[in-house]
Amino acid sequence: MIIVCVPWRSGLLPKKNLLEKLIGFQFSPKCFTDDHLARILSLLHNNELWNRFESELNRSTLRIYGLTDENIVRLDMTTVNSNGIIDKNGLIQFGNSKDDASLPQIKIVLSVLDVLGLPLTVSVVPGNCADDPLYIPAMEKVKKSTGQSGLLFVGDCKMGAIATRLYTTINNDFYLCPLSEVSHPTQEIYSAIIAHQESNLSFTQVSRSYYDGSDAIIAEGFEKKISHSMEYEGKIITWEERLIYAKSFAHANKFRLSLEEQVKKAFFEINSMNKRGKGKKIYRTIEEAKEKVHAILGDKGLTAVFEVEYIEHISNTPKRKYGNNPARIEQSTRIEVKPTINLQALQQAQELSGWRVYVTNKPENELSMQDVVLTYRDQYIIEHQFHRLKGKALSLAPMFIQRDDRIDGLVKFLTIVMRPLVIIEKKVRDSLKSRGQGLSGLFEYNPTKIVNNPKTERIIEFFKEIYLLVSFYGEQVFYTITGINQKHREILNLMNVDISVYTQLGSIQESEFKISER
Repeated sequence: MIIVCVPWRSGLLPKKNLLEKLIGFQFSPKCFTDDHLARILSLLHNNELWNRFESELNRSTLRIYGLTDENIVRLDMTTVNSNGIIDKNGLIQFGNSKDDASLPQIKIVLSVLDVLGLPLTVSVVPGNCADDPLYIPAMEKVKKSTGQSGLLFVGDCKMGAIATRLYTTINNDFYLCPLSEVSHPTQEIYSAIIAHQESNLSFTQVSRSYYDGSDAIIAEGFEKKISHSMEYEGKIITWEERLIYAKSFAHANKFRLSLEEQVKKAFFEINSMNKRGKGKKIYRTIEEAKEKVHAILGDKGLTAVFEVEYIEHISNTPKRKYGNNPARIEQSTRIEVKPTINLQALQQAQELSGWRVYVTNKPENELSMQDVVLTYRDQYIIEHQFHRLKGKALSLAPMFIQRDDRIDGLVKFLTIVMRPLVIIEKKVRDSLKSRGQGLSGLFEYNPTKIVNNPKTERIIEFFKEIYLLVSFYGEQVFYTITGINQKHREILNLMNVDISVYTQLGSIQESEFKISER
């Protein structure tokens, strides 16, 4: 692992010399042309070659770093906006997006190894694909690539489709995911909670340890077991799974405060429908008023909390004869709405706040309720890799590549680059945990700040002032490394990297690390 920063503005020669010394053979500057790089991306698009390369890389990595006792693999999808042209058979399509719905997108399916967050497999699919059917192919790819079985796949509620759970079971693997409203409605959750309370059974508490050594109780809950039977290839498959009902205290408090504000706002908005004045709409039919009320309550998820009475007011206004219009009575209708808060429904919503249902087929003696909650809470591990992929570190977004093969190749290439970023981060954090002392000096404007979990991007940023100087004296070439100080040596030591990775490039001109300069 060699970290040397050579600015691009300094020209190609220093970079060429440095790279030749690193990789051990000479190359032409034409290797950096756009056409050459595009051909590399097209080559990575070859799925047969890529799958073989990815599998060999994964098995080599697993031999070095191994799997955890739980064998956890995290699965998720993300989208990346594109400025490319849409082809009905291509990757770039309009679809549901959390980024910019006005732009077309591609969708990336990623699997990572827990707790490293190390990418295992990646696939690029059209941007209009639904997430649900992508999980089974992703699981198949992970199993083929790693050669492992008995894996615990962790995903979001879209992984909770019964077909996905069946596939995992028949392949001797395990799943863990929350259940959606469709799979397990709110009323069923409420009934299960009430039944547990009436049975006088206690709740199991869930605690979490933090970097500073403190522990805190973050949730409580209970679980129950259910059985499933489904037909698969002419056979009836039966398996048992656990439903874990867990209440997050932090989420419950946040939800209660939010619920109170939403109820007040909805009550005010519904009453405002009765106000008369300039620019105020008058609702003439009950259907029209109901549509507006539904829009107000539906956005806030408060349909069950409110009971609304619709009162029809009919007024007759006499009109005098005018011109050819005879005298008449004009009839007009106005709808008045009277909202009432259903206190029982509101109490039920408050009692349900913070509750979430997880499902797994892994036995309790191998994955306790506390393990279930904490394992899913660590789903940020894969989200962090998405941020890294689309953010400043790897800068996939915004994407301007047009051809599908090169889009696919670029995403695959960036997951290769992502691996050393993950490994550096893991090595440094493990070393800091072992020595029981954090790392300071990484932040230029707060050099005394101590961090226990530094990110690779911050570590690389700290190495940006290291330069390779190339000097020519006649036919002789001299290489000098400048900018290395004691803090760099400390970080290299945390990564278990010897300083010889620099001395093989040239002589080191040592610098003094001063806190006042950072």
